[in-house]
Amino acid sequence: MTPNKRAIDKVYKRRDRYEIPDWQRVEVWDTAKKQKLIDTILRGWKLPKFYLLKTGRDEYEVVDGQQRINAIIDFFGNELALSEESTTKFGGPLYKDLDPNISDAFDDYEIEFDEIEDASDSEIKEFFQRLQEGLPLTSSEKLNSVHSKLRDYVRELSKHNFFKNKVYVADTRYAHFDIVSKVATLEIEDISTGLRYDDLRAVFEANSHFSSASSAGKRLKSGLDMMDVIFQEKSPLLKNRTIVQSFSTLIIRLAATGKAKGHEGTIKAFFGEFMRGLAEQMELGQKATDADFIGFQKTISANVRSGAGTRQAILFRKLFEYSPVFATFFDASVIKESGISSQVAELGENMSDYISRLNAVYSAKHGDDLFKATNKTTQAQLNVRKPVDDLNSYTGFIDELYFLFRESIGQRLVDNIPRAFSDVNVLRTDLQHDIDHGDAGKVRAKRKKTSEVFKKYSSQTSPHALAPEMFPVVQVGLMRAINFDLEQLLKNAP
Repeated sequence: MTPNKRAIDKVYKRRDRYEIPDWQRVEVWDTAKKQKLIDTILRGWKLPKFYLLKTGRDEYEVVDGQQRINAIIDFFGNELALSEESTTKFGGPLYKDLDPNISDAFDDYEIEFDEIEDASDSEIKEFFQRLQEGLPLTSSEKLNSVHSKLRDYVRELSKHNFFKNKVYVADTRYAHFDIVSKVATLEIEDISTGLRYDDLRAVFEANSHFSSASSAGKRLKSGLDMMDVIFQEKSPLLKNRTIVQSFSTLIIRLAATGKAKGHEGTIKAFFGEFMRGLAEQMELGQKATDADFIGFQKTISANVRSGAGTRQAILFRKLFEYSPVFATFFDASVIKESGISSQVAELGENMSDYISRLNAVYSAKHGDDLFKATNKTTQAQLNVRKPVDDLNSYTGFIDELYFLFRESIGQRLVDNIPRAFSDVNVLRTDLQHDIDHGDAGKVRAKRKKTSEVFKKYSSQTSPHALAPEMFPVVQVGLMRAINFDLEQLLKNAP
């Protein structure tokens, strides 16, 4: 073991690198206990040592200190308030309310931990047992003793080539068995099923005569087969148990549609982009802005019952935004289940914030606003926050965007029009039937252009042929593209 120290703000920013394993003994601290821990840190008093098992480069499994780390994360995230006594002493109930000197000291507080390396399964188990008196076996070790044909099938799948040669998670203490147990439980029951030991055991016992030839058995095998194709080699994307479970559950749903074959490269690219975005947001700490990534990571750290469902909805949303063609694989219920429409209001609020900030920067230099400030501009910003669900509401949505990002800016960005702004113009031209005039060759070129732009956001070539459930996918994709361009304008502003 190697002794080490780390400032807790770095632990928070890199919380996606600390895996919280599922123990049979899952004590959950009450609020008072969490408050006392935070008070201890704020006073600068020493905490008991943490024990971390090194699983990769700067990757750890928390052997001892799970509840303490969760309390620290909750306080950093402004989800845990101080006690009345601590609030009086430190000037505010939440992290964001603390005096800068106090919050800086909190950020810099160092926890001491011993880093465990190169330990065998038996050595780790012995250490666990000595560290905490009477500590039972892990849930996966317990599950492995259940007499059930589902248990037998899960053990078989845990030796699948995907796990043997593609997954970075070391198969210590039945780690691969643990992952497949959860994937199988979600597939046999439903996405809202709990994944603690008691939940998993109940499913194993209820399926003591499970058949690998059942529909669930076939879906599990097909999903892992597809994961094996998606990942051609061992991937660092697959170094966290919950990530592997979440990706596998998503792919099982995709494989079951019978339409995903041939899209493996796109899916692999999506997974890479998703993990890059997640890591980037976690690194931002308090400055993180993507609610989906924040929520996704929270379910990993907190291990809540609804976690798997939350993660799947987020993955569906991000996948549909990344490549709308995947939304066409499913019926309307799955698109609704993804909650993609719920993103519209948040994206609209972010859009208004960017516009306000850009106006402030632009007017400071030029003396007037970049986006003309009128009642119509204000109303347009409110209107784009309404979800669209048919051609009529989509047409109104595009009209509002056209006013905001074409008419209200006039010629002020004529030499540097962002791509998403141009896309809005093309989409509106199509709706206004302004492409059918002039030279036949130019008309064909315009039609091709409008088809390409619309396909980018919908996977279809025309809004007139789009299924109603796909309009929210188009709306969210276009709003996110606009917000990205607004952010770039703000970053590049002098």
